[in-house]
Amino acid sequence: MAHRITGLDHTVLAVTDLEAARINWQKLGFTLTPRGRHIGWATGNYCIMFSCTYHELLGVAEPGGYTAGLEEALQVRGEGVHKVALGIDDAAAAVAELRASGLNPSAPQDLKRELQLPEGTVLPAFSLVHLPPEATPQLSMFLCQHLTPELLRRPGWLVHPNGAEQISSVIVVTDNPPVLELPYETLVGAGNAVRTDRMVAVRTGSETILFVTPDDLDTLFPDIDHPARPTPYVAGLRFRVHNTEAAAAYFKAAGIEHARSLDGTVLVPASAANGCFLEFSSRA
Repeated sequence: MAHRITGLDHTVLAVTDLEAARINWQKLGFTLTPRGRHIGWATGNYCIMFSCTYHELLGVAEPGGYTAGLEEALQVRGEGVHKVALGIDDAAAAVAELRASGLNPSAPQDLKRELQLPEGTVLPAFSLVHLPPEATPQLSMFLCQHLTPELLRRPGWLVHPNGAEQISSVIVVTDNPPVLELPYETLVGAGNAVRTDRMVAVRTGSETILFVTPDDLDTLFPDIDHPARPTPYVAGLRFRVHNTEAAAAYFKAAGIEHARSLDGTVLVPASAANGCFLEFSSRA
């Protein structure tokens, strides 16, 4: 892909109560990392790790401090996926290539997270590149290089009782997806933003960001209710599982509201997952 992009890195779920969200996502069958705290920011998080991607629960740890727009997002839109991060292998090189393509990224911004582990505190470090709205229309997105990847994952964090193995798709609802084909192709590279009828699929390596209309959302996912929300917004995440029957059995035993589609896919409504529906599928 273009601009040193390596694929989907992580999704960021804005939550009003970080500890309540932790309890909820544990009930949903995910293993969470210990709580983290961003150094110099007023935000804390828990992460749900997979081999190549992760899902971040992000909350305000210190009201009134710098939250990178989190407090405003919660006030205006409520809970839900707040941002999407694409991975990069070299932040400085990515910035140079983005600028050469006529885009206007920020300079790399270094960030560390304090993470309390049984053996002591570690400091995972990142280099972030922020993108202007015109580079990623209808979706708040940034680029992330991991400077300490050895601190990011542990084998026990990658095993989830619901069977989830990876984030495979992010589903975004917007009014006019076809106009997004060109700007996203400019960002991720020729041939990686594909239009099909009214939908646009942006390929980020083995993962996809799918832009759909509200009507198409109802058509694609008819088995659960979709609350009316102002567009654009991230409606759902698709997780790859090896066995959808096992996933369904987990949710049934845990007493979690869910539905099954005709192909066996398992769906958990947004009302049960802090504003974002979850799909568990054996499809890529």
